[in-house]
Amino acid sequence: MRIADDFGLGREHDKVILDLIERRRLDGTSVMIDGDIAARDVDRLRQLRSHGVQVGLHLNVTHDFSGKAAHRDVGRLLLACLSGRLPEGIRGEFQRQSEKFQTVFGFTPDYYDGHQHCHCLPGLDTVAADLPHDAGTWIRVPVPATLAGLVLNLRAGGPKVLLIATLALLAGRTFRKAGWARNRDFSGFLHLDHPDQVARWLPRLLAAAPTDGVTMVHPGSATDPVQCPGHIAESRGIEASILSA
Repeated sequence: MRIADDFGLGREHDKVILDLIERRRLDGTSVMIDGDIAARDVDRLRQLRSHGVQVGLHLNVTHDFSGKAAHRDVGRLLLACLSGRLPEGIRGEFQRQSEKFQTVFGFTPDYYDGHQHCHCLPGLDTVAADLPHDAGTWIRVPVPATLAGLVLNLRAGGPKVLLIATLALLAGRTFRKAGWARNRDFSGFLHLDHPDQVARWLPRLLAAAPTDGVTMVHPGSATDPVQCPGHIAESRGIEASILSA
């Protein structure tokens, strides 16, 4: 299952993701609900969902949407979580975003994941585990299920993969104890700040993608005025081109 992160980041990104979904190059997307999303694009996603497309909530406490949400630099947030000092205002963000998603779309998210995997950080995993969900709702655990998958993702994404996977393993236990459904396998780690590495490794990740898991991708527009820090704009365009092939 190919899932695009960051729907709602920018209107041009959204157009790319919707086009890929309609062409059946993607199986779903997770929504940054505080983004400036066009009403017609909300309607398009609703229609696509009626045909089996997964529409999830991309929990976000690290990307600033012009003061619309509490946010922290991911490095500082990680240090705070590891020290047990979760910043004030962060705890309520997940619930607020879930409620806003349901107001905008009219249904509970099909799944939850996190921008920069924030839902797997210590302390925030327990907050995520309390989010409203139905029997079929699942939550993303970004851990490759096999040694071969882990090695491939390490080569594609670098040492950060070990840190994320370790935190995700711990978070996965929290989600399991809370009764959540989870993806069995995962892939999609990349150096998004190095477009040449994206062009090199994304085709390999897609070719080896688990048939019973989730492959995370970040397609979009290189010319959209809204971009994520640490994500080179060209990388999104490259991902879109590869997925379109």
